[in-house]
Amino acid sequence: MEPRFHLAHKLLILFGLMAPALTFVVAVSDMSMGMKTAWLASISGVYAAICGWAYYRFWDAERSSAVSTRRSAAPAEAVDPMTSLEEAGVFFGSSLNPADTFRLVSARVRDIVPNSASLLLVPNADSTRLSVKYVDGADAEPETFSEIEVGVGISGMAFLSGEIEIDGDLSIERFALGRAGFANAKASAALPLKHEGEVFGVMQLVFAEPIDRRDDLRVTMEAIAERISPLFLGARAVERSLSGALTDPLTDLPNERAFFMVLENQVAESLRFGDERPLSVLMADIKGFEEANRAFGHTTGDRVLKFAGETIRKSLRKMDFLSRAAGDEFAIVLPTAGEATAKEVIERIRSGLASAAFQVSEHETIRLWLHFGSASFPGDGETAEELVQAARTKKQESKAEAPAQLFFVDKEYVN
Repeated sequence: MEPRFHLAHKLLILFGLMAPALTFVVAVSDMSMGMKTAWLASISGVYAAICGWAYYRFWDAERSSAVSTRRSAAPAEAVDPMTSLEEAGVFFGSSLNPADTFRLVSARVRDIVPNSASLLLVPNADSTRLSVKYVDGADAEPETFSEIEVGVGISGMAFLSGEIEIDGDLSIERFALGRAGFANAKASAALPLKHEGEVFGVMQLVFAEPIDRRDDLRVTMEAIAERISPLFLGARAVERSLSGALTDPLTDLPNERAFFMVLENQVAESLRFGDERPLSVLMADIKGFEEANRAFGHTTGDRVLKFAGETIRKSLRKMDFLSRAAGDEFAIVLPTAGEATAKEVIERIRSGLASAAFQVSEHETIRLWLHFGSASFPGDGETAEELVQAARTKKQESKAEAPAQLFFVDKEYVN
């Protein structure tokens, strides 16, 4: 094939150089127009034939090369059992959330090391206990697993040591934890998940048969842990970035973007069920907040916002959704609430703020007052934007009727 490949190259180059000269000679000759046309057509035909022949040779060579490559690569692909995990890292990277990542990884790991269940354990804030966040497999249910102390059981040991821990006959794990989810299991292995040498989680596998060749399994487990750790780390970053995109960093409340996502969903439900599904929106801001900022400083103003958010939340129903909109404004979604219920919620919030004094300093406290505006579906609007605009308009109107006092101030003087 190689000699013909070079011949095609040479013919294309040679005829490519000759064709312009032949075309020029024919064009300036004293032949009739019919003869010139015939010669030019012949030159074009020959050149097209050479190009077609050369293309066939190129295509034939590429096809032979591709077949040869596939044949030579097939045995190596079958030998490496970690290919599926590496592909997961390449194709999915950090695009999946932790739950989807766990299901994907569990399925791929099960193809490499058959198991009856897998668990993902994560530490609490101070890394003293581990809790089961996700469970996959027929041999385990999430509710059967409780928190464990770091260092207890093979998961706690793996988190503490950073090494693969294997319980070949489940003697350690069953007596250490006594978890009902291991009732049908015969062995277990714990894989520490690491980033820059630090363990940030543990994946535990449960097996239906005892483990005899622990050294062989340990080598496989180490290779798996090395490949799945970046996947879980990337998924955790996705979760945190999504949470950050929908959370106000000052108050830890959902932000305005999250508020509109929830409100639009609730509006869709109200449109679907009509009068059977009432809906109200509250918009509220703190009276005299700018004056408070100037009087006490912006640091105290930030504390006021956080305090207001915490106090408002205590007065809401479990189904209600509280968020910080912008500045000192709070936005509240009240599902299944008509105008009467909205007024009751407003009064509860006012009572809660009236009885909760904010400590400005050791000797000074203030009690907050909120301006409210409420709007109900469908009387005040049939879209999220219309409801919010109506509530804000009513809030502005309520400011004109409010007393001139900015907020209630209590002072204590101590010698």
